[in-house]
Amino acid sequence: MTENGTVPTVCVCNAVDTLRLLAGRARRPGESDAIVSEAFPQQDQSLFWLPTAKLILTEVPMAHLDWQCELLGLQGVLNLSPAAPTGSIFDDIVADGVLLRGLLDYVGPGRRFRLIPHTTTRGLWEFVRTMSDRFGMRVELPESCASQELRDRLDTKSGFRELVADCGLGTARARTAEGAECRSHEDAAEAAARITATGRTCILKPDRGEASVGLITVRPSEPPDGVLRLLRESPYFAEHEPVVVEEYIEGDGVTFPSVEFTVPADPQRPPALTHVCEMLFGEPTQVRGNVTAGSLKDEPWYEPFVASATVIAAALQVRGYRGHFGIDAVARPDGTVFMLDLNSRRTGSTHLRDFGLHFLGPERAEDTAVGHYDFYRLPRPTGLAALLRALEPVVRSPREHAEGVVPCELTGLAHGRLSCVIFAPTLDRFHQLVQQTEQLLEPLRAAPGAAPVGPQRRASATAKEGSRT
Repeated sequence: MTENGTVPTVCVCNAVDTLRLLAGRARRPGESDAIVSEAFPQQDQSLFWLPTAKLILTEVPMAHLDWQCELLGLQGVLNLSPAAPTGSIFDDIVADGVLLRGLLDYVGPGRRFRLIPHTTTRGLWEFVRTMSDRFGMRVELPESCASQELRDRLDTKSGFRELVADCGLGTARARTAEGAECRSHEDAAEAAARITATGRTCILKPDRGEASVGLITVRPSEPPDGVLRLLRESPYFAEHEPVVVEEYIEGDGVTFPSVEFTVPADPQRPPALTHVCEMLFGEPTQVRGNVTAGSLKDEPWYEPFVASATVIAAALQVRGYRGHFGIDAVARPDGTVFMLDLNSRRTGSTHLRDFGLHFLGPERAEDTAVGHYDFYRLPRPTGLAALLRALEPVVRSPREHAEGVVPCELTGLAHGRLSCVIFAPTLDRFHQLVQQTEQLLEPLRAAPGAAPVGPQRRASATAKEGSRT
């Protein structure tokens, strides 16, 4: 117990644990590291997870944490990391004597703590057993689904399609796209041919895909034997693993909304919608962030999407799921929504909702646009002092200002990447601040060592599919 009698909170930032399983199949030199490094700085988002006073365990130290805490007035934040990370942070905590001692000292003589992971993995349960058996620790898991099998099944593309069908949402305004779950490469090629024969494009997805890795887009001009060849040549589609084939939703005016819910363990308490957000793009091929705002309730996709997601949340509770989950989708201008996948974990926008609640309060957060945006092509590395000089006109604390830019995910500066939480009275003003920040960074980009390009992804269903949102 802490000095004020509360149970200590420990956050474990294992955001890339499951991604590594897929990225590890990459064949080209450096490709696996590039895939992981793109998502890796998300570990820093945990700074904003509530409660703010907590121990944060990350694979590498959070860069410039003291500066962020000073700007934001955060107290009681402690960050520890293994000296030699192996890619499995739960194993590293136990194996690293200094890190383990830091955890035990933080928990204190009460030998009880709340553990909040980014993702509930099998490694979590082994870690909990070790804490109990070796150290007599009582580990509370308020957000972890007790059935690992259920959590993992929901995290697959085929599992989500099955869930939507079981919920009777096949013809709802918010549904999955036309498609099929295929058990072989040959079946997947045939399913693709059925869609492209109608003049539509389709997309082929690894069943356990993440972060847009391995996706194959098939245009109507592609011959069936070409699809089969692509599947067999890709390291991300093993012969024994399912392939999901769906119509590829694209066109003028499409947007990419997502919703997030929490499912309580108490069956008498209904699931709660925490927030909705939209995926943001820079150039047409670059996914750059998310934004939440109360005005999104006025979008044509809002009502049908939230209605279907609420049905899904209730079904998950009946099946025994608990914790956070998010659903990513693509929406047409008429409000028709095609749900792409379910992330059975915290998402890349959870911290935005918590940022708003903590710094703005529930009422003000409802009326404020809060988003994050990624900026690339900075020198590798970029120093904090140089960054703050460049962004001096816009960097502001939400404790004192109605709008501003908060540099965060600063671990990415070593690789020429910066993410900022941006808060503003309206969505329009949010986007203006994004553009102003881009312009203020240009002198840095002109400096020697600036990265030549940022990540490239299509601004369509591919970009949203399995994204780290």
